[in-house]
Amino acid sequence: MKKISGMILVGMLTLLLAGCGEDESLTVFHDQMDGFYESLSASVGILENIDPSSDTAVDEMLSELDQMSVLFTDLDGIEVPPKYQEQFENIEEFAEEASSYMTEAAALYREAYAEGGYDDVIGEAARENYRRAMKRVNYIAILLQGRLPEDENIVIVTEEETVDWGGGEEPFPQESAPAEE
Repeated sequence: MKKISGMILVGMLTLLLAGCGEDESLTVFHDQMDGFYESLSASVGILENIDPSSDTAVDEMLSELDQMSVLFTDLDGIEVPPKYQEQFENIEEFAEEASSYMTEAAALYREAYAEGGYDDVIGEAARENYRRAMKRVNYIAILLQGRLPEDENIVIVTEEETVDWGGGEEPFPQESAPAEE
């Protein structure tokens, strides 16, 4: 969690420094992203400070996860200004994925704690969705810093690279491509 919080703060500072300028759409984007990361940092802080021995710990956690789900839905609604689409190419995709994962995490945590018990299998699925959502938010912060995320699950294909179709012909060479209907 501390690594993610640190990345969030670095991302916020980068946005703060990069957001100053005359382009109104970039300023709006900067303000929206800055607001997201500030709210996310506060939510993570609330989750980290819940006393697990408290009688209200589960309710507090579920409530904060619901708030985070709304926050991530708001993130998904933030649009990269058209002028900066190439520079921040994957941010909207990562935001959509993060929102989906956080929504699922919140729902699964509610299910895992249903009826006063705890279901380990559902809880693990909820944890995995939470991790995936936070990983995508981390990717966004890295992209906003002008860097590329490094992860075994990310493949970066440059324009100069060609796709290897496994040694055979392309699945639909130009001449025989199926007609679009």
